[in-house]
This record gives sequence, C-alpha cells and structure tokens, in this order.
Amino acid sequence: MSAAALSRPMAEPLPGRLIEAAPGACLLRLPLPPSLPIPLHIAAPEKVRLTTWVFSGLEAGAPDGPVCLLALEAESAALRAGVTLATHFRDLVVRPEPASADALPPAERNLLARALLSAGTAGPAPLGRLFGLVEAAVAALPVAEDAPDLADEDGGWTLGGTAVPHGLLFRVRAGWGCARVARTRLRFGRHPRQHLMLEPLWGTAPEGLPERSFALHAHGFTALTTRAS
Repeated sequence: MSAAALSRPMAEPLPGRLIEAAPGACLLRLPLPPSLPIPLHIAAPEKVRLTTWVFSGLEAGAPDGPVCLLALEAESAALRAGVTLATHFRDLVVRPEPASADALPPAERNLLARALLSAGTAGPAPLGRLFGLVEAAVAALPVAEDAPDLADEDGGWTLGGTAVPHGLLFRVRAGWGCARVARTRLRFGRHPRQHLMLEPLWGTAPEGLPERSFALHAHGFTALTTRAS
C-alpha cells in the first residue's frame, strides 16, 4: 500500500462524544479502531492542539469496547463540524456530538488523570481547564510507601530527593492549585532535599502544608507524602 493511500482519511467517519470541560478545553471520546492507531496531532480544524491521549477499555469484557480519549485545546464550536486526527497509520475523521461530563465513566477519568499529569511541560495549563473532569480521580491516586516527601520549611516548600520536577500540583486548605518549578536549590547529603521556588499557574497559591501533592516530571508524575516541619 502506498504512503498516499495510508494518509487518506477513512471513508466512514467515526462517531464521537465531545465534552466541553471549560472554555478552550474539550475532551473527545471516540471508538477505537482495531488497528489501534496512535494519535499524533489534529490535522483539522487548524490551531486545535492535542494535549494528550489515552486508550481505555482494552481489557476483555469492557462495556463500551475500546475507546480513545483526546484532550484538546479548542473551543467546542470549532469541533462540531468534524475533527481529523492524524495517526501513525492513517487519518481518522470523527463526527462528534455534544455530551455531558456524565458520559465519562470513573475508569476513564482515572486514565485521563494519569495522562494529564504525565503530559510534560505543556500539560499544567490544560490540566487546570480539564481538572473538573479528573479531580476525584486525582485525589484518589495512591501514594507509594517510599515516595518523596514535601515539607513546609525555610520559608517555602522543600522536596526530598534530587529528581527535579517541572511542576507541582497540590491541594491546600483553600483548594487545588498548580505551580511551575522556576528554580530549585539542592541540599546534598545523606538525605538530599531541594528548596522549590514556585511560580503559580492556576488555582490557589502554594501556601501552608499541602494535604495532597504531586511532582510533575517530563514523562510521568509522583504522588508525594507530606512531612510536618
């Protein structure tokens, strides 16, 4: 088969459900073809950005079968005429219908939460706009027994270990917030720590000892423990 043939859109558009989470942020849910096409970017409409994606329902007996979730930066009105998704195999055309957030079951919210937290340096802003869809799933994420700890000390927050995150998601008494890690000051020794200099991005300010916190890295995230100073 020629490369030109592979790049042609599918003859029959796929149905999709379009959830508008906030102005400029949408979630597109579509049935996943058997070829398991890997999403690359949005070919049309122009200026629609694919933030992240995740497959769900791949296990046997999934009630809706395999589906693909696309987190998009776009106004919902720009997507209703159709979306062309470029994949590693061929373009997919999706004809979405508006849907409420109730169309997203808990298992898919959990996968979407993990994907958004792992979306790299471009992820924090879309995470803020889509956070209403995944807040409960984020709050329920487990913390490993050997996870690094976050503490409120030395006039700010310090983080155990030497793995420097690019961002921090946290919940303090006033609510959830997210901040960019602008700089760190490392303190080496038997138990190395880093003092974080933060620039708030959205939500509440990073003040006081957080109830929950997550270090955001280029290719993943870490749920942190909290240590009183």
